[in-house]
Amino acid sequence: MRRNSVLTLATVLLVVFAHAVACGEAVDSIASDDLQGTTAHCFQDITMDDFQPIEFNADRLLVKGPSVIGFEGPRAIIEFETSVPTPAAVIHFGPITLAGDVREALFRKVAGEELESSETATVHRIEVNVSRLESSSYDLHYIEDGGGEVAYRVEVYDPRWGSAGLYDRRFRYTREGPRKTGEYALALTMTFGPFIDLVGPDSFVISWETDVPAHGAVILADRTFADPDVSLTHEVVVDGLLPDSEYEYRVRYGPDDAQTRVFRARTAPEEGAGGCRFAYASDSRGGAGGCEHSLEGVNHATFKAILAGAVSKEVDLMLFGGDLIDGYTTSEEAFRSELDSWKRAVGMVAFSLPIYEGVGNHEQLGDYLSAPEPGHPGNRFIVHRDREGAESLESVFSSEFTNPTGSCYGFSLRAEERALDGAVVAGPDYAETVYSFNRGNCHFISINTNYWFTGVMYDGTTVRFPSDQEGTALALRLVGGNREGYVLPYQLEWLEQDVAAAEADENIDWIFVFSHEPAFPNGGHLYDAMFWGQPGKGHEGGLNDHAVPLGDVIDMRNRFWGVLAHSPKVVAFMCGDEHNYSRTLIDTDIDPGFAHPVWHIVSGGAGAPFYAQDTSVTWVDKVAAFAPVNHYCVFDADHEKVSLRVYSANGALLDEVPDLTTYGTTGASE
Repeated sequence: MRRNSVLTLATVLLVVFAHAVACGEAVDSIASDDLQGTTAHCFQDITMDDFQPIEFNADRLLVKGPSVIGFEGPRAIIEFETSVPTPAAVIHFGPITLAGDVREALFRKVAGEELESSETATVHRIEVNVSRLESSSYDLHYIEDGGGEVAYRVEVYDPRWGSAGLYDRRFRYTREGPRKTGEYALALTMTFGPFIDLVGPDSFVISWETDVPAHGAVILADRTFADPDVSLTHEVVVDGLLPDSEYEYRVRYGPDDAQTRVFRARTAPEEGAGGCRFAYASDSRGGAGGCEHSLEGVNHATFKAILAGAVSKEVDLMLFGGDLIDGYTTSEEAFRSELDSWKRAVGMVAFSLPIYEGVGNHEQLGDYLSAPEPGHPGNRFIVHRDREGAESLESVFSSEFTNPTGSCYGFSLRAEERALDGAVVAGPDYAETVYSFNRGNCHFISINTNYWFTGVMYDGTTVRFPSDQEGTALALRLVGGNREGYVLPYQLEWLEQDVAAAEADENIDWIFVFSHEPAFPNGGHLYDAMFWGQPGKGHEGGLNDHAVPLGDVIDMRNRFWGVLAHSPKVVAFMCGDEHNYSRTLIDTDIDPGFAHPVWHIVSGGAGAPFYAQDTSVTWVDKVAAFAPVNHYCVFDADHEKVSLRVYSANGALLDEVPDLTTYGTTGASE
């Protein structure tokens, strides 16, 4: 059930107190020597009684709808409600087309709201005449089918920003009798999907959502795979299939047995047979440029170009390493709404292209606590922390997507972690955010580098610490949790087990690990990730202080990278967070303990604003390529080699490596 779940102050304090006691930490005050820097003295007497829960990024322009409430003749009545009065809105509408393996909305017509030019309103109503799509000049299927699916985009002016907000939706209608004069009615609509996931040699999963509960089924040529549950969400396993074979399927849903178009799906080859071509990208959250560059928390303009590009390269699957959305909110409803926007974007290809999602720092849903800065009226200190149980970021994220659960080799991952004093503290369930799977001769591992994420937030009235290290150290001591970019011990042990199993698997030639936070950042995130340093100072500022909560960042990173470098099958670690492209060779020149070279590939170019390169890092000579541009990566793995091509969103080839498994002395492949 979707709901806004901001904890009460009493609940927050109870959870915080229990966590701090388990960690052996005092919650009554923070000693000044726990922090370094000029602001430390301000917080020596701060207590949890000083904190109050606040809402954060919970105020959206659209607070209800848009949705179709019914028909008046051929006119669909669409209503929505805004949080502040806005001028008359418009709706762009048209058919949804399918060209090969890309599905797109074609906004052919416009309908306007009937408000006086000087009027504003919070409740909006627009009539959309769907018969305008049924003329011989524009009709694609509505006349013959007696109705169909309509895509529409609400465009409404947001006076808070002085810009237009866009909101994409779709609905289905039926028509009895002639166009224009027949009887029009709203029909049950598939709001999301179909999506294909968990593609194996003999099966795959098809999922979708509808606007009202209904039965559903997946139809192959001669077989039906039914979901008998009356539900809004459906996940249907289609099994008994042949390896490396193409199938056509439809989804049947609703009381009128509506059917989708025919979509294509291909099963995976037998494990060990054949290779794998896959795409990698991350950081599709809202970008600069307005309108479709930041459509409900997602940069649709850039991300859709990348999705279409990946499909044109005929990839078998896509890995996405986090920062899907803007996030950072206390509102579960707002968080899910942005994830819905992301699903609308991938809906153009995800009916045939399986996409495996990971968590980034912007997938932040939790509690925000605010305290006044001592001695500075008006200034605040804000901490955020993940929630527990079904309300945690990990659980909510997993409920929105269909990903593998845990290791394909059967290793379990404990949803608890060792604290500072060695005590075991329960954390959120890792759910479907940490997992592994095989495809052909490749093994893929998703790591959650933003698990149980605690941190500090800044706005115009909040304290700026001399460094983020200090603010986060204080937040961790107050509310527990985990540091951004930190891989806790049990997850690290799980990774070690999983890599070792893939190393021993004769069917696996190559191992690829993906996550969000860089292990060796090159620009934009030296101040956190797996470094927690100071930009411009290279390795000098890297955090490795065991007296600070989870402060052994460099030691942790080296343990993490040591697991990857232990196996010669590990080709690359793919990540994002930094909004650029970089390819860096990490080998024994970086650390003698890194037995085998592994590529560190940052690909954070799916829509978020750019970061420049920081050339002060000590591994700068190992950076073989760098480009601050929207892009995606395409890997080709066969039994002999792994090649890489990197394309910009507009199709230009940015980088090409014929074989990532042959290493040159300068960090570039030969």
